[in-house]
Amino acid sequence: MILNVTPLKPGEIVPAPLDFYHCEVAAEWVDYNDHMTEAAYLTAFGWASDVLFQYIGINDEYRAAGHSYYTVETHIIYEREAVLKDKLRVTTQVLDFDAKRLHFNHQMFNSATSQRLATCEQMLLHVDSKLAKAGSIAGSVETALKAIKQSHDRLARPQEIGRIMQIKTKN
Repeated sequence: MILNVTPLKPGEIVPAPLDFYHCEVAAEWVDYNDHMTEAAYLTAFGWASDVLFQYIGINDEYRAAGHSYYTVETHIIYEREAVLKDKLRVTTQVLDFDAKRLHFNHQMFNSATSQRLATCEQMLLHVDSKLAKAGSIAGSVETALKAIKQSHDRLARPQEIGRIMQIKTKN
């Protein structure tokens, strides 16, 4: 389920954070505990990433030219359960980018209660798929990301960014 988002146009005001992806918990997303599965959270976050790509101008033509982003690291934090037919919204904050990398964070909310359900921090690598190696982003995508980052720099950096998963031992 992908929303069609109009690509960012030069000079357009960029929402901070982006709030384009909304969905409903589908029956196939629910497990034996009557909660949304871990895989379904990643699916929803993946669709939200695809909406971000549409917004920055990554479309079929861009991919046909041999350019795309590949996810190299994902960190999901599950905070609350979602159940069948819950309406969800996922916001996106671009944290940083350079010629070959893109770092962003999604936050998932229950639309009815506004409670945050989960977060998903991701690092992506821009690739030249014809050469099967990292490659620089195209100028129009870079321009869009600069505008988004400038807008998103006003937002507080989420506390969970860069969090390390570990068992802390007591002394």
